[in-house]
Parts: sequence; C-alpha cells; structure tokens
Amino acid sequence: METEKGSQSEDERDDAQIVRQMEDDMSKLNGIDRRAFLRRASTTALTLPLIGLGVVELTSCASASSGTTLSPSGGWKTTICAANEPGEPMIITGTIYAPDGRTPLEGINLFVYQTDATGVYSTKSGEDQRNTRIHGHMRSSNEGKYEFRTIKPGSYPGSRNPAHIHAYMSGPGYPEYWIDEFHFTDDPFISDEDKRKAAAKGNFSPILKLTRDSSGILRGVRDITIERCSRNCTGR
Repeated sequence: METEKGSQSEDERDDAQIVRQMEDDMSKLNGIDRRAFLRRASTTALTLPLIGLGVVELTSCASASSGTTLSPSGGWKTTICAANEPGEPMIITGTIYAPDGRTPLEGINLFVYQTDATGVYSTKSGEDQRNTRIHGHMRSSNEGKYEFRTIKPGSYPGSRNPAHIHAYMSGPGYPEYWIDEFHFTDDPFISDEDKRKAAAKGNFSPILKLTRDSSGILRGVRDITIERCSRNCTGR
C-alpha cells in the first residue's frame, strides 16, 4: 500500500522495530565466530539475530517475508527460505520479456536455488542441488513480473567463487534451460572489468546492484529476455 511522502507503512515500521531490536541483541554476539554460529543456526532452526556490519548485515529471512513461512510455488511472487533462515534478508524482482526484449511474457517459469549465508547447500554430495533447502519456483504475471524473497547467499567456503543464485527458465515453446547466475556488484570475487561489462546491460545484467531499503532489506532488480535454448538446455 502506498503511503504519503515521509511516512512509513505499518509493515515498514514493524520491520524497522525488528531491526532495532536485532541491533541491540547483536552486541551480545561479538565473541562468537559468525560462520560457526550460522551453521548451528541453520541446522537447529535458531531465530537469534546475528552480527551486523554497518546498519544491519545479518538477521533472517523473516525480515524479507514479514515473518511468514515459505510461500506456495506457482505464483509470480514467492518466499524461498523459511522465516528462521539466518542471513541478510533480500528481495529480487524483475520482468521476463519475449525474445524481442520489449514484450512482457506471462506464464514463464523461473526456478531458483542457492546456498545458505555460509555458502553451504543442505544437500549431500552426489544429490541434486536443486533440492537444497533454499529453492523456489515462480510463474511470471500478466505483466511478466516475478519476485522472490530470500537471504543473500554466501561464497563457497575456502573458495574465490562469487556468491550466486542458480536459475532456470521454461515455458510454452521454451524447454527448460539455465541462465547466467544472479551475482552481486559488491562481491569481492567479481572483477571490476566484469562489473563494467555488466553495468552496460542495465537491468538485464546478471550482476545486480543491491540497495538497502528503510527496513534494512536488500533489494535488487534483474530483467530477463527469454530464449530458446541450445547448449544450455537441461533436458527436463
């Protein structure tokens, strides 16, 4: 719901109050190794606030999903992490277009999956990582819109792989195929040259510039032009 300029919605005020409480509690966790804490929280469903950087860095998926649990798949909006998933809350939005890059497409499937905030998948070695804990499916609206709420993923432990979100698309006349992963401009493992090239693509760039809203939630935009796959078909 739109509010008058300078005012906040009830949801925004609630989110801001949660963030302030988390910032108060964060100071109590300074002596805890953050990565170890996150791993324990992921496996035991702890809902404690986590150590922050700047205004707030780590809270939980609840902040991005207004305290709800996983949203049902199939709509154009979904929440792909449980409310108690530790991490920095994040919302990604965008529009899916026809091959002409101008006509919004309705009914296109977008499937995404990612690691947790520590860079770890919940699946075991040899298992399909698409079944990892943080995953979800959307179908674009009549305006081509999609949105998913999650937490910012971490880089694989001990690696220089940029943090990323895997994505697959499909729809009528478009067999499933993978697209470039979602990356983020603040990632130290992405070169300046790659960032410059990506910036030239505007909202179609797979490297997203994240901004933080008044509630401390990260937001990013990525528009996608659908294609008929060739070498990147999944065969599903």
